[in-house]
Amino acid sequence: MAIKNTDTSYGNIAKAFHWGMFLLLLGMVLLGSYMHELPADTPAQMGYKFGLYDYHKSFGILILVLVIFRLGWRMINPVPKMPDTMSKIENLSAHAMHMLLYVIMFAQPLFGWLMSSYAGRPVKFFGLELPALADKDKAMGDIFHEAHEIAALLLVVAFFIHVAAALFHHYVRKDDVMERMSLRPKKSE
Repeated sequence: MAIKNTDTSYGNIAKAFHWGMFLLLLGMVLLGSYMHELPADTPAQMGYKFGLYDYHKSFGILILVLVIFRLGWRMINPVPKMPDTMSKIENLSAHAMHMLLYVIMFAQPLFGWLMSSYAGRPVKFFGLELPALADKDKAMGDIFHEAHEIAALLLVVAFFIHVAAALFHHYVRKDDVMERMSLRPKKSE
């Protein structure tokens, strides 16, 4: 398997970014939903809940860094060509969906960092406290809290559309669009 992308398949680095980010994002959405519903009535409950928030923030910053590297890799390593059977509108839609996913993957952790900054809460990256991006402002904190939640919802919706499109290509169109990002080597490799 190739490290870099080819005309017909993504390379190992692009696949590692794709599947690694999928696992991180899935974990973050699940953790975010779980910890949001946790009680914080006792010191023990508060310690547990806010300990999870620290992990959530750390992995959020990791995602922010990884998406920057992933975009950099995408810029220097062109993506495989789409099948000739796809129309211009389908190509445009696929490109727009990928761009939307990148925007959400970048904005989501940034909104979380801004939400914490405006709330006056520290953002730690696995113990290292990062600088606040803004001064404390409850109204702005509320805005970015809402933006963070909306971005999470958009991410889930975009994910399902992305998966549905891949399955459509695999089972209906019977082309190689889904196979290009598969972790299994092609039969010809």
